[in-house]
Amino acid sequence: MMIRRMGLRKDFFGVSDMGRILGAEGARVKKNIEWIYSILALFLLLAACQPSQPLHSADLSDIPPPPPIRFDATPVPTLLPRTNLYLFLSSDRPVYYRKGSYYQNWKGNWFASDDLRGPWRAIEKEELPDLLVNVPPDYFYENFPYKLRKDR
Repeated sequence: MMIRRMGLRKDFFGVSDMGRILGAEGARVKKNIEWIYSILALFLLLAACQPSQPLHSADLSDIPPPPPIRFDATPVPTLLPRTNLYLFLSSDRPVYYRKGSYYQNWKGNWFASDDLRGPWRAIEKEELPDLLVNVPPDYFYENFPYKLRKDR
């Protein structure tokens, strides 16, 4: 078990000398205690692996909306290769489009709108398209194939 590899069983739990102290019956008690500590350590590890609460868990309405998006040219969405997600490359920050909704990240918060001009509402990560959930907000914007990207 992981507890034995980390040395916690002997140092932290103090059960290494239990068999010697209690005699023959102590070996069985020691084994039961080790098993209980192993289960406890497993629960602690599982609890530590649970995702943390979102930064803005309760009230998203308190988050100020982002400023208007500036475009260098006419806003034309570009389909990201092998996806169903569109990206506006002529904008001053990453703006995505999928199935009638626009998405952008501003100061660590995700926003959605039905129109490119807004109004923008703060959303939870669960409301994002799957492709945007596990990557940095500007990942596709910064890594778009250079030959397909217009000069800026």
